[in-house]
Amino acid sequence: MTGSSPRVDTLKLPPRYPTSRRTEHLDTYHNKNGEVKVLDPYNWLEQDTEERSVWLDDQASLTQTFIGNFEHKEKIKSELTKNWDFSRFSYPRLAKDGRWYWNYNSGLQAQYILYRSKTSELPKFDVGGDEGPEAQAEVFFDPNLLVEDGTAYLATSAFSKDGKYFAYGISLSGSDFFTIYVRKSSEPFNKRPEGGFLNDPDRLPDIIRFVKFSTIRFPERAEHGSAAEDKAGTETTSDENAAIYYHVLGTDQSQDILVYKDEQNPSWLFGIGSSEPDGRFIELYISKDTSHKNKLYLADLGTDGDIASKVGNLKWHKIVDNWDAEFSVVSNHDRKHFVMTDKDAPRKKVVTFDMPEGDPSDDPAPIRFEEFIPEDKDGGILSSMSPVNGKAFVAQYSRNVCDELYVVTSTGKFHRLDPNFVGTLSAAPKQEDAFFFATFSGFNNPGVIKQFKFKEKNVDTTEGHTWTTWRETRVKGLLADEFKTKQVWYKSKDGVEVPMFIVWHKDTPLDGTAPAIQYGYGGFSYTMRPFFSVSFLTFVKAFKGVLAVPGIRGGAEKGEQWHLDGIRENRVKVYDDFIYATKYLVDNKYAAPGKVAINGGSNGGTLVAASINRAEQGTFGAAIADVGVMDLLKFPQFTIGAAWVSDYGDPRDPNDFDFIKAYSPLHNVPSFKEKALPPTILLTADHDDRVVPLHTFKHIATLQHEQHDNQNPMLLRVERKSGHGAGKSTEKAIQEATDKWSFVAVVLDLSWKGE
Repeated sequence: MTGSSPRVDTLKLPPRYPTSRRTEHLDTYHNKNGEVKVLDPYNWLEQDTEERSVWLDDQASLTQTFIGNFEHKEKIKSELTKNWDFSRFSYPRLAKDGRWYWNYNSGLQAQYILYRSKTSELPKFDVGGDEGPEAQAEVFFDPNLLVEDGTAYLATSAFSKDGKYFAYGISLSGSDFFTIYVRKSSEPFNKRPEGGFLNDPDRLPDIIRFVKFSTIRFPERAEHGSAAEDKAGTETTSDENAAIYYHVLGTDQSQDILVYKDEQNPSWLFGIGSSEPDGRFIELYISKDTSHKNKLYLADLGTDGDIASKVGNLKWHKIVDNWDAEFSVVSNHDRKHFVMTDKDAPRKKVVTFDMPEGDPSDDPAPIRFEEFIPEDKDGGILSSMSPVNGKAFVAQYSRNVCDELYVVTSTGKFHRLDPNFVGTLSAAPKQEDAFFFATFSGFNNPGVIKQFKFKEKNVDTTEGHTWTTWRETRVKGLLADEFKTKQVWYKSKDGVEVPMFIVWHKDTPLDGTAPAIQYGYGGFSYTMRPFFSVSFLTFVKAFKGVLAVPGIRGGAEKGEQWHLDGIRENRVKVYDDFIYATKYLVDNKYAAPGKVAINGGSNGGTLVAASINRAEQGTFGAAIADVGVMDLLKFPQFTIGAAWVSDYGDPRDPNDFDFIKAYSPLHNVPSFKEKALPPTILLTADHDDRVVPLHTFKHIATLQHEQHDNQNPMLLRVERKSGHGAGKSTEKAIQEATDKWSFVAVVLDLSWKGE
C-alpha cells in the first residue's frame, strides 16, 4: 500500500503555535571576566501554574492534531501492539525459602508479575515455547493490582537472609522516589485489597518513605503528601542531605538508626553494600557526582551480637579516601577483599587487599593493593565481576561493543562461555550458589536464558560443568532472520574512529533511498550495547528502513578514556560524532539524504537537541528528543542535577561557564534566518523528577519562537502519570512509540511498506 500524502498539505505553511509569553527575566552568572547576565524569557514555565497548565493543553492539542494527519497511525499502533504481545521473562532466582522466583509478562500486561515455583524444583519449560508459568508456579507479587491504570511498579525488592520476609519498593507514576513495604514471603500479593494497596492486610506495618536511588531520605517535603498520594515526582527542588539508615522490622521509620551522613557535604551521594553470604563487612561508597570516582570505606560488624546495637556507631576503615578512581568490592574470602577498579587501568582490573583488624585509627597508611586480574591489554573492557560457588567468579568483558562471558577460578584461570556469541549479556550469580543464569540478547534476539552448573559445590574448577538453555524468547511478528546486523567504523570530524551498529530488514533497499532512525546517548560512561527493541524493529519493518546506533564519545564503548574524551569542554566532540554518523549512513547509501531521524533519551535527548543546533541545515530529516537536559546553565538547581557536573561542567564555576553556554541546547537555538531546523518533537513526562520537564517546556517555547517561520513543525508531547522512563506501562510505551513513528512518517513522507 502507498503511504500518506498529508505532509504536502500540512507543511505548506508554518504551524500556528500556542502563545508563549516572553519576559525580560535575567539570571546572573559569572565567567572568568566577571558577571554575566543571561536572558531567560520562559522562566515562568519552571513553575506549576494555571497559565502553564493551559499552555500545556494547547501544546498537546497541536501535537495530536498534527500526528493525526498520518493516515496509517492506527496501523502503526496495531503493528506495535501485535509485536509487543509476546511472552517474556527473567532468569529465575533461588531464595532462602527454597523456592524459585522470576518475572513474567504474558505480553500486554502493564507490568511484569513476580512468580514463584510451587516446589523447590527448578521449573522446566519448552525451551522455545510460549508456555505460561501457571502450571508450575503461583503469583507471588502482581504490581498490576496496586493501581488500576498500571502506573505503579516495583522499583526494587529483596528477600531477607532467611527467606522469611520480602521487602519491596513501590513507585507511583514513574517517579524516582519509592516507598518500601515488607511482607512475609508466606503471604503473596495476588489480589487487590479493598481500599487500595495501603490497606493490604497481609503486609507488615513497616513503611519506609523518601527512598531514591537506593537511599533513604527524610527531608521536609510536605508536597509528597501521604504514601498513597501521587505527588512524588512532580517537585523540582534539589536533592540534598542524603543519609543511610538501618530499619528494624516492627518499628516506626522515625526510630530508624542513622548509619551515615555528611552534613558538611549535602550534595554527596552514598551507597551501601555488605559481604556475602555472611554480611559481616559493611561497604560504604561515597560519590560527589556521577563521575566514576568514589571513596570506599569498610566496617567490621563481627560475627556475633545484635546488628542494631552496632550499626549506629560503626568504625570505618578508609580503604580509599580520595577521588582518584572507581572502586567496587566484588567479594571477600574472609578478610581478603577483591575490588574492581579503573585506577591506572581505564579498561578496569581486579585487585585485592586485606581488611585491617582493630580500630581504624591504627590502620597502616595507605592500604596496599595486590593485582589479581590485570587490565586486558587487547582492548577488552571488564564490565562486571561477581562471585559464585564459594571462591569462583563470573566475569563479563566488552570487546568492540560486544559482550564476552567467563568463569574465573580463585587462581585467576579463565574459561569462556559461548565464544561465538555476538551481542549483549547479563548474569546474576551469587557466592553461595553452585550455579548461575545468564541472558543473551541482541538487535534481533529478544533473549535466551542459559544455566551454568558446577560439578561440585564450593569447588571452583570448571571441569565437569553443564551449560544448558533454560528458555528462549520468541516474537512472532519480528523474526530473527528478517533482520540483518552489521558493525561498521566511521571517522568523526577529527578523524577518530567511532563504532556503529546498523540494523535493517531483509527487504530494505540499501541503495540510498531508505529512511533511518539513528539512536544515541554519548555520556556518563554508558555503553550502547546491542539491544532488542520492539519499537525500533517495528518501524524498520513497516517502512523498510534502517536502525543505526553509534557508540559515540562520552560513553564507555572503548573504556573510561572514551568517556573522558567526551565530557566538559569536549562535549562538542560527542555531537560531532553523532552528526558524522548520519553523514556516513547517507554517503554509504544506507539511508536517503534528509531521511535520517535522530532520537535519544535523557542525555541522549540533550544530544539530539545540541546536534540539530550544530549540524548543517538538511543533515537530519527529523529529530525526536526524549526527556532531555536542555538548560545547561540551570540544571544543577533541580533534583539530582548537581550530580551531572562531572560530565557537563558546572555553570556555577566561572572557569566552566563559557564552554557550557557555548553548547547548551536552550541557549544556542538558531533563528530561522540563520538556519531552518528539521521537524522536531520533544517528549517529556509530568512525573519526571530526574530530568524535570521544565527543561523541555522552555526549550520547545524557544524553538517555536526562533523557528516561527519555519514550515517544519516544532512540537511537544507530555506523557501523564509517567516519569523518566522506568516502570512505564506497556500501554503507555505502545502509545508513545505510535506517536513518535507517526510524526516521523508524516514529516519524512514515508510510504507504508508493512504487511
